[in-house]
Order: sequence, then C-alpha cells, then structure tokens
Amino acid sequence: MEMTGIDFDCVGCGRRHEGTDGTEHRPWPLIEFEGPEAYLRMSPWERLFRSRSTEELCLIDNGRSVDCYLSGFLSLPVRGEQALLVLQPWVRVDERDYLDLVEHWEQPAHRGEYCGTLASRLPGHPDSLSVPVRVTAPGGLPPIIVPETGSDHPLVTEAREGVSRQEAELRLRSMMLEDPRR
Repeated sequence: MEMTGIDFDCVGCGRRHEGTDGTEHRPWPLIEFEGPEAYLRMSPWERLFRSRSTEELCLIDNGRSVDCYLSGFLSLPVRGEQALLVLQPWVRVDERDYLDLVEHWEQPAHRGEYCGTLASRLPGHPDSLSVPVRVTAPGGLPPIIVPETGSDHPLVTEAREGVSRQEAELRLRSMMLEDPRR
C-alpha cells in the first residue's frame, strides 16, 4: 500500500500542511501526548487535588510520595531516508533528577543526563510503558529521550535502525484519528 504523505492543520502556525513526508523541509506533525498515562487515568477531581501539570512537567501525589514526569522529544528515523517520526512522550524520573532539571531548566550551559521510564503509550507499541530511557536536557531546550540500549524492547531497535515509511505514516494517521484537533 503506497502512502502519499500526511495532510494536517498545524495548531502551532494555524496553517494547513499538505503532503508532508517527514523531511526537514516538510516535517510531519509532532505526535504529542496530553500527559503521562497515570495522569490521563485520573478523574477530574483527582487531577485537581493530586496533581500539578504544565505542558512539559507533571507531579502526581500517590499518597506515599510524589511521582515526577517530564515530556521531551523522541525521534525515530525512517529507514533509508532523511526523514524522522518525532514523538513527544512523557517520562517518569526520580524526584532528585526532576528537581535538578527544574533548577537548571533555563541555564543554557547546563546539560543534565537522567534515567527514566516511558510514561506514555506510543503508537505501534501498546506495551511501551516502563521502557527504560535516557533523558538529555540541554539547558533552555526541550529534553531529548533515547531508549536505553540494554532493553530488549522493539523501540530500542527502531530508535537505532528506524521504521519503515509505511509504519511511520500508519502511526501518524492513527494518532490523528484519536486527536480530532489535527
């Protein structure tokens, strides 16, 4: 089945983009997640009284401690092409790393390295929760997420070797069907 590119209405610039192919000059839409899976499962009441969240950071009081999350960029190359499927999933990090990241968020010279686990269900990987990842946070820029090479999860192979164009477009289209704002 041959795909012809992705058409989408961009929330950021307000324009319609047609025939995007994932390249630098015609990037696909970013696959974003509203919050970590634990946050999405909460009732509105729980969200109000047990969490604090922005577009980039989220804290959830679990009764014994606070679970800390951040969002960042995870890029999957398209095999044999100069194209990228870019996702913005959430990652759970320990409290000490979270506090370090927040303290240095706006410092351009800072480069934090943190360990975490994926906290978003990724398209094509319903079992993606808890995949070990490395988070690199260059001060002033969004964190970069890379699956840990020691994991045997298929996402590790995709991050290293890429996904097919057909698979990338199928994942994009599935997310666009779930999110009518696109």
